[in-house]
Amino acid sequence: MTFAQRRQERTALIANLLEQQWDIFGTLKFVNGRSIGRTTAHKLLRSYWNKVDRVFFGHAAERQNMRVPRWCFAHEGSDTENFHIHFLLQSPIADMEQACTALNAIWAQHHAQTAPLAKNWIMPVISRYDAVDYCTREYWRMGSATWLDEISWHSTNSVEMAKYEHDAQRQRIERAANPFWLRQAQQALQAQQAAYAADDGNLVA
Repeated sequence: MTFAQRRQERTALIANLLEQQWDIFGTLKFVNGRSIGRTTAHKLLRSYWNKVDRVFFGHAAERQNMRVPRWCFAHEGSDTENFHIHFLLQSPIADMEQACTALNAIWAQHHAQTAPLAKNWIMPVISRYDAVDYCTREYWRMGSATWLDEISWHSTNSVEMAKYEHDAQRQRIERAANPFWLRQAQQALQAQQAAYAADDGNLVA
Protein backbone atom coordinates (compact mmCIF):
# COMPACT_ATOMS: atom_id res chain seq x y z
CA MET A 1 0.00 0.00 0.00
CA THR A 2 1.36 3.40 -0.95
CA PHE A 3 1.86 6.30 1.43
CA ALA A 4 -0.87 8.23 -0.42
CA GLN A 5 -3.35 5.38 0.13
CA ARG A 6 -2.55 5.19 3.83
CA ARG A 7 -2.91 8.94 4.15
CA GLN A 8 -6.32 8.70 2.48
CA GLU A 9 -7.40 5.88 4.80
CA ARG A 10 -6.17 7.77 7.85
CA THR A 11 -8.07 10.89 6.79
CA ALA A 12 -11.27 8.84 6.51
CA LEU A 13 -10.63 7.23 9.90
CA ILE A 14 -10.08 10.61 11.54
CA ALA A 15 -13.32 11.92 10.06
CA ASN A 16 -15.20 8.87 11.37
CA LEU A 17 -13.71 9.17 14.86
CA LEU A 18 -14.60 12.83 15.10
CA GLU A 19 -18.25 11.88 14.54
CA GLN A 20 -18.26 9.56 17.57
CA GLN A 21 -19.10 10.45 21.16
CA TRP A 22 -16.00 10.27 23.39
CA ASP A 23 -14.52 12.60 25.96
CA ILE A 24 -11.48 10.84 27.46
CA PHE A 25 -8.05 10.27 25.93
CA GLY A 26 -5.85 7.56 27.39
CA THR A 27 -2.48 5.84 27.13
CA LEU A 28 -1.92 2.43 28.68
CA LYS A 29 1.66 1.26 29.03
CA PHE A 30 3.46 -1.82 30.28
CA VAL A 31 6.34 -2.12 32.72
CA ASN A 32 8.45 -3.01 29.68
CA GLY A 33 6.79 -2.43 26.32
CA ARG A 34 9.84 -3.84 24.53
CA SER A 35 9.65 -7.30 26.06
CA ILE A 36 5.95 -7.75 26.78
CA GLY A 37 5.17 -9.63 23.56
CA ARG A 38 2.07 -8.98 21.50
CA THR A 39 0.22 -12.12 22.60
CA THR A 40 0.66 -11.35 26.30
CA ALA A 41 -0.12 -7.67 25.77
CA HIS A 42 -3.37 -8.40 23.96
CA LYS A 43 -4.46 -10.90 26.64
CA LEU A 44 -3.85 -8.31 29.35
CA LEU A 45 -5.67 -5.61 27.42
CA ARG A 46 -8.65 -7.85 26.72
CA SER A 47 -8.94 -8.92 30.35
CA TYR A 48 -8.54 -5.30 31.49
CA TRP A 49 -11.37 -3.99 29.33
CA ASN A 50 -13.58 -6.89 30.37
CA LYS A 51 -12.90 -5.97 34.00
CA VAL A 52 -13.64 -2.29 33.32
CA ASP A 53 -16.97 -3.26 31.79
CA ARG A 54 -17.86 -5.38 34.83
CA VAL A 55 -16.82 -2.64 37.25
CA PHE A 56 -19.06 -0.03 35.64
CA PHE A 57 -21.97 -2.24 34.56
CA GLY A 58 -21.88 -5.33 36.77
CA HIS A 59 -23.47 -8.49 35.40
CA ALA A 60 -24.97 -6.48 32.53
CA ALA A 61 -21.53 -6.44 30.93
CA GLU A 62 -21.94 -10.11 30.06
CA ARG A 63 -25.69 -10.64 30.17
CA GLN A 64 -26.65 -7.55 28.15
CA ASN A 65 -23.35 -6.76 26.41
CA MET A 66 -23.09 -3.43 28.23
CA ARG A 67 -19.59 -2.14 27.57
CA VAL A 68 -17.78 1.16 27.90
CA PRO A 69 -17.52 2.78 24.42
CA ARG A 70 -13.84 2.90 23.39
CA TRP A 71 -11.68 3.14 20.31
CA CYS A 72 -8.24 1.55 20.85
CA PHE A 73 -5.03 1.95 18.86
CA ALA A 74 -1.72 0.09 19.02
CA HIS A 75 1.48 2.10 18.92
CA GLU A 76 5.04 0.85 18.66
CA GLY A 77 7.02 4.03 19.32
CA SER A 78 9.70 5.63 17.19
CA ASP A 79 11.84 2.47 17.11
CA THR A 80 8.84 0.13 16.48
CA GLU A 81 9.64 -1.89 19.62
CA ASN A 82 7.88 -0.08 22.50
CA PHE A 83 4.35 -1.50 22.41
CA HIS A 84 1.57 0.47 24.15
CA ILE A 85 -1.92 1.63 23.30
CA HIS A 86 -3.84 4.88 23.06
CA PHE A 87 -7.61 5.05 23.35
CA LEU A 88 -10.57 7.38 23.04
CA LEU A 89 -13.40 6.62 25.45
CA GLN A 90 -16.83 7.87 26.32
CA SER A 91 -16.99 8.33 30.08
CA PRO A 92 -19.40 5.79 31.62
CA ILE A 93 -20.17 8.19 34.47
CA ALA A 94 -20.93 11.90 34.68
CA ASP A 95 -17.73 12.67 36.62
CA MET A 96 -15.06 12.29 33.92
CA GLU A 97 -12.16 12.80 36.30
CA GLN A 98 -13.43 10.01 38.54
CA ALA A 99 -13.67 7.78 35.48
CA CYS A 100 -10.06 8.65 34.57
CA THR A 101 -8.74 7.83 38.02
CA ALA A 102 -10.67 4.54 38.15
CA LEU A 103 -9.40 3.49 34.71
CA ASN A 104 -5.80 4.22 35.67
CA ALA A 105 -6.01 2.57 39.08
CA ILE A 106 -7.58 -0.58 37.64
CA TRP A 107 -4.86 -0.86 34.98
CA ALA A 108 -2.02 -0.21 37.41
CA GLN A 109 -3.27 -3.02 39.71
CA HIS A 110 -4.29 -5.35 36.90
CA HIS A 111 -1.08 -7.36 36.51
CA ALA A 112 2.60 -7.33 37.39
CA GLN A 113 3.37 -6.29 33.81
CA THR A 114 0.95 -3.34 33.59
CA ALA A 115 2.55 0.06 34.13
CA PRO A 116 2.30 2.04 37.38
CA LEU A 117 -0.03 5.03 37.63
CA ALA A 118 2.49 7.71 36.64
CA LYS A 119 3.47 5.98 33.39
CA ASN A 120 -0.07 5.92 32.04
CA TRP A 121 -1.92 8.98 30.78
CA ILE A 122 -5.71 9.19 31.14
CA MET A 123 -7.50 12.55 31.19
CA PRO A 124 -10.56 14.36 29.85
CA VAL A 125 -10.13 15.46 26.25
CA ILE A 126 -9.33 19.11 25.68
CA SER A 127 -8.88 19.08 21.90
CA ARG A 128 -10.80 16.39 20.02
CA TYR A 129 -8.78 16.82 16.84
CA ASP A 130 -5.44 16.63 18.66
CA ALA A 131 -6.58 13.45 20.42
CA VAL A 132 -7.61 11.77 17.16
CA ASP A 133 -4.47 12.95 15.40
CA TYR A 134 -2.33 11.44 18.15
CA CYS A 135 -4.18 8.12 18.25
CA THR A 136 -3.82 7.62 14.49
CA ARG A 137 -0.30 9.01 14.11
CA GLU A 138 1.27 5.57 13.43
CA TYR A 139 -1.19 4.71 10.67
CA TRP A 140 1.39 5.71 8.06
CA ARG A 141 3.61 2.82 9.23
CA MET A 142 1.24 0.21 10.69
CA GLY A 143 -1.77 0.77 8.47
CA SER A 144 -5.02 -0.74 9.70
CA ALA A 145 -3.06 -2.90 12.18
CA THR A 146 -2.94 0.13 14.48
CA TRP A 147 -6.73 -0.11 14.95
CA LEU A 148 -7.52 -2.67 17.69
CA ASP A 149 -11.03 -3.61 16.71
CA GLU A 150 -11.10 -6.73 18.90
CA ILE A 151 -10.92 -4.69 22.13
CA SER A 152 -12.84 -1.63 20.92
CA TRP A 153 -16.57 -1.08 21.37
CA HIS A 154 -18.94 1.62 20.17
CA SER A 155 -22.47 0.28 20.61
CA THR A 156 -23.42 1.69 24.02
CA ASN A 157 -25.01 5.11 24.41
CA SER A 158 -24.86 7.58 27.29
CA VAL A 159 -28.55 7.18 28.15
CA GLU A 160 -28.06 3.47 28.80
CA MET A 161 -24.86 4.03 30.77
CA ALA A 162 -26.53 6.61 33.02
CA LYS A 163 -28.89 3.92 34.33
CA TYR A 164 -25.97 2.24 36.09
CA GLU A 165 -24.81 5.25 38.12
CA HIS A 166 -25.87 4.13 41.59
CA ASP A 167 -24.44 2.84 44.86
CA ALA A 168 -23.73 -0.64 43.50
CA GLN A 169 -21.50 0.87 40.82
CA ARG A 170 -19.62 3.01 43.33
CA GLN A 171 -19.05 -0.07 45.49
CA ARG A 172 -17.69 -2.02 42.50
CA ILE A 173 -15.26 0.81 41.73
CA GLU A 174 -14.02 0.82 45.33
CA ARG A 175 -13.59 -2.96 45.29
CA ALA A 176 -11.68 -2.81 42.01
CA ALA A 177 -9.39 -0.02 43.19
CA ASN A 178 -9.16 0.76 46.90
CA PRO A 179 -9.30 4.38 48.12
CA PHE A 180 -5.50 4.63 48.43
CA TRP A 181 -5.01 3.69 44.77
CA LEU A 182 -7.79 6.03 43.69
CA ARG A 183 -6.15 8.91 45.59
CA GLN A 184 -2.83 8.12 43.95
CA ALA A 185 -4.54 8.00 40.56
CA GLN A 186 -6.14 11.38 41.28
CA GLN A 187 -2.70 12.82 41.99
CA ALA A 188 -1.40 11.31 38.74
CA LEU A 189 -4.29 12.93 36.85
CA GLN A 190 -3.56 16.31 38.40
CA ALA A 191 0.11 15.99 37.44
CA GLN A 192 -0.87 15.10 33.87
CA GLN A 193 -3.23 18.05 33.63
CA ALA A 194 -0.50 20.36 34.90
CA ALA A 195 2.02 18.90 32.44
CA TYR A 196 -0.48 19.33 29.60
CA ALA A 197 -1.04 22.97 30.47
CA ALA A 198 2.68 23.66 30.93
CA ASP A 199 3.56 22.03 27.60
CA ASP A 200 1.09 24.21 25.72
CA GLY A 201 -1.39 21.46 25.03
CA ASN A 202 0.74 18.53 23.87
CA LEU A 203 -1.17 15.36 24.68
CA VAL A 204 1.62 13.25 26.09
CA ALA A 205 4.49 14.28 28.32
